[in-house]
Amino acid sequence: WATDLFCYPPSYSTGPMFCMPGLAGNRQRIREAFERRESILIRGLAGAGKTALIQAAIDDLPDPRDIVQLRYSSSLHRLLVDLTRSLLATNHKALLGLARPAVDLDRWLTHQTSLHLKGILLTSLEAEPRTIVLDGVDGGSFPMYRFLQKLYYLRGMTIIAAARDTASLGALSRLFFDPRRIVHIGPLNHADSRRLFDLAANRFGIEDLDLAEFRDKVLESAHGNPRQIIEMCRLAADPTYLSGKHIKFAPVRIEVMMRFLD
Repeated sequence: WATDLFCYPPSYSTGPMFCMPGLAGNRQRIREAFERRESILIRGLAGAGKTALIQAAIDDLPDPRDIVQLRYSSSLHRLLVDLTRSLLATNHKALLGLARPAVDLDRWLTHQTSLHLKGILLTSLEAEPRTIVLDGVDGGSFPMYRFLQKLYYLRGMTIIAAARDTASLGALSRLFFDPRRIVHIGPLNHADSRRLFDLAANRFGIEDLDLAEFRDKVLESAHGNPRQIIEMCRLAADPTYLSGKHIKFAPVRIEVMMRFLD
């Protein structure tokens, strides 16, 4: 098992690092993209492990200080503000020299126009490139595409984007048209799903419960989705979902699906 185990960092779930099978190769591919400063798209359904794989790859790097992680916003102005704030927080010297923000950064940012922020960001990142991680890309407009396209082609710049599917990219699909720069995170196969279930059962201390029927229903309903398997095992440890040693699958499944719809 050791050769293909992938470990979620502690930030992914409560408690210590959580290991699972099946995604070690994807983790290595993403790490190589960071090391080579190669722009890529990481594509996979919610719960497939995109965010955890990115974070694990970053944690593998000897010096991740040049990496800026952002939760994607479909509002270009919001993204510009978030990117400016993140770069200033890392003491990006070129941007600090151009922006000269006041002591109250939030107040300063509220007075900046999109046009001004785009100008100082492009100039400063041309002088001092960074790797930008955009997680949860959904709904890329043409103005967003034009700005990120300029960043994409700056020498030394890298964009690592994560999205559920190509349709979620909108106009940004024009940036990630090369299949060699797309990492697809597919569902786990049945064997890896079962191994993950056993690891999760051990992790959450439910091994003494009646697992045979619960395991079959979890694996059938999750369709190889790692986070769904992990979440259903985690909820099974909650006495709310237990009747003696029997796990009430229906409410567990409903709760997990409600979380995925949020």
